[in-house]
Amino acid sequence: MNNESADINTPIDELDGAVAVPLLGSMDRRRFLTVSGVGATAIAATAYIRPSMFFGQAGAAVTSSATASGNIIVNIFLRGAADGLSFLSPLNDSTYQTLRPGVAIPDASALGVNNQFGLHPGAVRIKALLDAGQAAFVPAAGSPNNNRSHFSAQSMMDKGSSSDPTLSTGWLGRYFAATSGASEDALRGVSIGNGLQPSLRGSAAIATPNLQSLLLYSAGSGASSSQVQTALRAMYPAASNELLRAQGAAATDLVAEIAPIASSAAAPTGWPTGFGSALWPIAKLISAGYPVEIATADLGGWDEHDAMGSATDPTGNQYKLVAGLDTALGAFFDYIGSAASRTTVIITTEFGRRIAINGSGGTDHGRGMVMMVLGAGVNPGVHGAWPGLTDTENGDVKVVNDFRKVYAEVLGRRMRTTNLASVFPGFDTSQSNWLGVTTV
Repeated sequence: MNNESADINTPIDELDGAVAVPLLGSMDRRRFLTVSGVGATAIAATAYIRPSMFFGQAGAAVTSSATASGNIIVNIFLRGAADGLSFLSPLNDSTYQTLRPGVAIPDASALGVNNQFGLHPGAVRIKALLDAGQAAFVPAAGSPNNNRSHFSAQSMMDKGSSSDPTLSTGWLGRYFAATSGASEDALRGVSIGNGLQPSLRGSAAIATPNLQSLLLYSAGSGASSSQVQTALRAMYPAASNELLRAQGAAATDLVAEIAPIASSAAAPTGWPTGFGSALWPIAKLISAGYPVEIATADLGGWDEHDAMGSATDPTGNQYKLVAGLDTALGAFFDYIGSAASRTTVIITTEFGRRIAINGSGGTDHGRGMVMMVLGAGVNPGVHGAWPGLTDTENGDVKVVNDFRKVYAEVLGRRMRTTNLASVFPGFDTSQSNWLGVTTV
């Protein structure tokens, strides 16, 4: 759940007025807790659920004053600063080839996007999406704030801000806050990982590493998940603490809601490992018809200061990273089936890498990166300005396309109607400032 209230960890044994729960024969509540290890934090261990969701927001139906679009955003963050020039390379560019010997994508091997750019040879599924009119790319993207610290740059991206240190919420969290009605399903926002993606801070989204973790079980008594739920449902109403009662009820409701698919949530045979593990729970929820509106996932490992390897060598480090992401995306879109017609994937990173390779065959922290928008509602091709590789920022790709233009446009065109200025304070969110990555 969330550590914003110290009272959440009050042992159930100590709650006033608790009643015995006949669970396994004559085993009473205290004995059940002793044997199974279930306590006030048992459900907290299954998912991180913010207290705000339990006061007027948890429920089964969406009743927002804004019209729900039925569309879905999956926000993928490549942590570690992914090299944009390894995703989208300039064609017929002697500067690119000269500064990246052994690492640059040969023109003949690039998967054509247009007469100016090509994709990495390992991005075959992304290329297929492009050919189907479902892939858009924004080169030279990033924050106007020239910060090359992973932590600080990621924080700004997650907040949807270039400089405001007072913001404690994320851009998706503010979107949720601006569009939440009196009743929202707990699964409207889902973050796959060991914690809530910072872009969702300020929302009622849940965070879980996988769907199986949303099941309850008894470690020693042999009780089933449903029996544990029954026991906990009998205990939480007796708690004297209002927050604990509300959190317990809402969390057990969530566990019950997810139970039909959580017990059989192992990925199918052949599902890609690595990043595929993060996309699988999202694909499962979407394909099963759960009311997911925003889902997030992270993929680390992109901080390649050395040994990136040849762009044509499948055993090279960079090739494996690109191909791993690409394979996972392909499996994701294949699995969700018809829901792909309303699902848009945004892929971003904190900043790009330097144009020239270093002495270790890698690339150091740079500036401009590549953003990708894939799936439904996409206007295919390359969008935004491209400064080239000779008009640089101290040897880096210049940032000429603010990342918030992409975020604002996808929200504005694909999601519920809202005041985008409240989502991106201090930024021009008008349509005239968008880049055209989506269709009307």
